Amino acid sequence: MGCDMDAIEKIVLASASPARRALLEEEGLTVLVRPTGCNEQCSLTDPASVVTELAARKLKACMDSADFDSTLPALACDTLIALDGRLIGKAASEVEARGQILAFSGRTHTVFSGYALYLDGKVFNGFDSTDVTFRKIGDAELENYIKGGSWKGAAGSYHIRGSADAFIERVDGSIATVIGLPLEKISDIIKTLRK
Repeated sequence: MGCDMDAIEKIVLASASPARRALLEEEGLTVLVRPTGCNEQCSLTDPASVVTELAARKLKACMDSADFDSTLPALACDTLIALDGRLIGKAASEVEARGQILAFSGRTHTVFSGYALYLDGKVFNGFDSTDVTFRKIGDAELENYIKGGSWKGAAGSYHIRGSADAFIERVDGSIATVIGLPLEKISDIIKTLRK
């Protein structure tokens, strides 16, 4: 993705997401994966507020764990999609995944990714958003996609670096944000603190 993360070498990732881990490793970081499994229920309705709150909650759970090393930076993220005033997370079933992808077909939705970063004894929170436009998706290709299982484990039932890439017509913003890690925002914080 081309961000400047040279100021740190190792980071704790409070997430089991292989895509987030891969993105950080592409930046040259050694990633220590420490998923928290914390409660992701939230009463807020504004997508930016929800992802920021959930990322902060995940980071707090990570920092409260017995094996937390305060000498290392730690990062937690959360991702949701907004469409027609609805917040869309991970699908729990094929039926739900099919409905999510169909809702995106031929339309633009907004991906919100929140972050909470612990660095040098301080916590930084924020979010980024990116608009993603899907082309019209045919019934047969949708069924093949659903049956292939690529929808599992991702907000909106798709991974931008997976087979759903074929559905995407346009991305207006950061692909890293769609992956679930607002890398540019995080990189800016690190560069500012570690000049």
